[in-house]
Amino acid sequence: METSKRDVSATKGTRGPFVPFYEPPQQRKTSAEIINEARLAIRESQMGENSFAPTSIKPIQTQRPFTPRDKERLLFGEKTKTNRPPSSFSLRYLQNETDLPQTPPDNSLLACSTMVTSKSLIPSAKGRSKSLKHQRSNSLTEINDTIFNIAVKDPAQHKMKLPSLGTTCRPLQKRKVFLNTTSLDNLPEETEPVDQPKPGSRNAFSSPQESTEYTKSENVFDRPSNRQTLSQCLLLEPQNLEKIFDNRHIVENSQTLFLRSDQKRERNLEDVLDDLNNEHGKSGNDKKIVSLLEELYKFMEKDNPMNKKVPSKLKVKILKCLYRFVESQNEHILINIAKVILSLKVTGNNLSGVCKLIFKLAKNDKNDQLFFQKNLLELFLDALGRSSPLDDAEACVYGYGAVKFLTMNPKLQEKILGLGILQLMVLHVKIINVAKSEKSTMPEQTTHVLFQLTAALRNLVSEELVYDTFISFGTIPQLCQTLELFFSDVDIVTNISRTLSTISTNECCCDSIVDYKNIYKLFIRLFEEYAGNEEIIVRLTYTLGNIVAKIDNTRVKFYYQDNSIDSLLNLWKIYLERTLHNCSLKAESDNEFNSNPEDVMIKIIRVIANMVINPEIGKALNDQYGNKIIEEILKVLISNPFKKNEELVLSILSTLNNLSYYYTSEMEIDIFHIKQIDIVEAITEFARSKNKESVIETMRILGNLSRSKITRNYVCETEIFEILLNLLDKADPTLLKTTVGVFVNLMSDNRARILFKTKKGVDKLVCILNNFCDSDWLLGNLVCQVLWNYCIDTIDLHELFSETEIHKLLIILADCLDEEKLFGIEENMDDTDIFMTQEYLIWEEFASVATNLLEKIEYFLDTFDQINLDEKNETNSKQTKDSSTNLSFAAW
Repeated sequence: METSKRDVSATKGTRGPFVPFYEPPQQRKTSAEIINEARLAIRESQMGENSFAPTSIKPIQTQRPFTPRDKERLLFGEKTKTNRPPSSFSLRYLQNETDLPQTPPDNSLLACSTMVTSKSLIPSAKGRSKSLKHQRSNSLTEINDTIFNIAVKDPAQHKMKLPSLGTTCRPLQKRKVFLNTTSLDNLPEETEPVDQPKPGSRNAFSSPQESTEYTKSENVFDRPSNRQTLSQCLLLEPQNLEKIFDNRHIVENSQTLFLRSDQKRERNLEDVLDDLNNEHGKSGNDKKIVSLLEELYKFMEKDNPMNKKVPSKLKVKILKCLYRFVESQNEHILINIAKVILSLKVTGNNLSGVCKLIFKLAKNDKNDQLFFQKNLLELFLDALGRSSPLDDAEACVYGYGAVKFLTMNPKLQEKILGLGILQLMVLHVKIINVAKSEKSTMPEQTTHVLFQLTAALRNLVSEELVYDTFISFGTIPQLCQTLELFFSDVDIVTNISRTLSTISTNECCCDSIVDYKNIYKLFIRLFEEYAGNEEIIVRLTYTLGNIVAKIDNTRVKFYYQDNSIDSLLNLWKIYLERTLHNCSLKAESDNEFNSNPEDVMIKIIRVIANMVINPEIGKALNDQYGNKIIEEILKVLISNPFKKNEELVLSILSTLNNLSYYYTSEMEIDIFHIKQIDIVEAITEFARSKNKESVIETMRILGNLSRSKITRNYVCETEIFEILLNLLDKADPTLLKTTVGVFVNLMSDNRARILFKTKKGVDKLVCILNNFCDSDWLLGNLVCQVLWNYCIDTIDLHELFSETEIHKLLIILADCLDEEKLFGIEENMDDTDIFMTQEYLIWEEFASVATNLLEKIEYFLDTFDQINLDEKNETNSKQTKDSSTNLSFAAW
């Protein structure tokens, strides 16, 4: 209890236990303390976008690299590689599948079980791995092989190839065999656990995967008709004829068994299939086929068979019927075929086939509206959810290829996201990552699955609304791991770099990116591996530039990573040379180039500019790499081919500004002290630029360098001084602030004061005060600083100001310092809220300088008559100038 009391007392911070209630709290802050804290907060808020950045340097922003949409929807784009699944294919071969697969007799199952355990079918370990790899890679490229195994013309020539087994063979009924590890044209559709068969226990004639046990069912798919029951009884063997007479049903209906009834019976699924088969080969009947397919789906939806096991024989019969129409040119027929097949919950090779069918439809954006059909996307995503990127690679390649196309449509993307596609995609990426990291045997086609996955993910992040979900599902760490594991796959690296560049505009996504443990090493490794790949480098450097612009500790971590700055400088040199090469080629021919190396240069220099916002890194970078960086920067500033690229010039000027902020004239070894004249010469041209932002950045650089007397003298000796005076006539407040800031430093030299007076610079400053002071206190503050430095060493203000200028200054300063007029503040005012407003605190900074200037002018005017009298007395006797006068004035 004592602890809790102390805690409460400490947290409240009001009064102790023995303090009278009427005594004011001891820890209450005074008004002065509150105002001082508010001032500090205002100053920090004025430091720009990053609290770690001084006011004169700031992060550099740039446009995200442009990724044009492909005119055509292609599986892999225009770049062709070997062993890739085709983007275009024909399903015509399915129409030749006419024979039903024969089910072996019951004793054949026992024989098959014996064959599985036979030593003759157990290959060696080496042979097994080679065979597996060969079969998986061929399953996608041999497009003419059978995808839907519903027909086997010659059973002897189509023996089932079992996957390789270990030396210890488990019973067949306890193993699950994934048959898509073998060639697609030699396998049944899927495998199920098979118990030891009993005579008469099977009712389906299909592959072993589709075998089911006979059970009485009320399902419309399982229940035989009355006529079928009676007919089957009459087909008994001769030795069992006595069983006929034991069946009361047969005896009672023997006379009418085979007579047609005029009574109208309900239409069933068998009738729909018969009608569909009859319509095959006819022309002009597309609408009727669509109607029959919709009716077929309704029958399947009835009694909810989608959640039940459809008998294999019926499934084969339905598939055989549907495959007659897979080569139809009518997209409505194809979409309904796909919907029925998906409702059968097909797996294995049939799943691959239906994913191809969906992909074929999704390739054409005109078919997008078809995918809004009820339950279609739900069934499709359910099928993808039952597939594995390792064991069902072909289905996933075309399935996610379709997802990639469909997510190009904003409305379809929204619907697919609502169905939970992102969770499934992240899961499949994770499965692939785990298999790769564990160095498990992975089919070659799985990398093609990953390509489609990463391309679809890129589409999903086109809307910022998905970013929170993207983070919560752990998508970003999985993508970073994929980038590391599949480092050598240029297509996957390209896709992921596009995704990262898009999401890096979000600060929370940047936090998630930098949480990946090896992210900085990964960036540097990619810079070195793909140095010449413009498409990858421009996105990776853009991503890194966003990260170091938003998060301060990333600047330190990346800088101290081995080879970090060297890798950036190496990239800079590559694309600098490439730009010059392209320019020379353009001069020789009029052909345009798709390459844009200058954009890469912008992204690279931006990384450096944003890193040096951190003072520790800024100083270290100047010391260790300053000479190299400035040399590379000057090459661009003095080269004509680059001057036309305003964004590149602006990025370089901003980088120079950020770097020169740390320049100090006290250190003669400082690179900016050594190169200051070269830099000023290079940037002079841009002080006359029509691009206002370039002029502003140039003024900022001059403001940093003019702390050196060498630079101030150079400015006075060249045309730069005249350029600065002309800029004072501009009406842009930001440009005026940066230009006036240069004059603050220049006015510390007498040489510059004389030039300023002869060029009538005071009149320009008085106009700025009159036009902007009451609306921009920061600008007014800087103008007063210039005027103060201008006259700080002068006793007689008439030597520097005209009477008109002094009169205008008195009026302007008096108005701008009137608290009562500006803020309604009166003497003995208790309300402290107004003192903590941002405007008042900025004005207070202005008032501290303006008050000194006003008092100096008033002091001069008050003593002006006495000065004239002293001058008259001095004419009677020669006297030297008393140095104590300056000292006393300086002390004042």
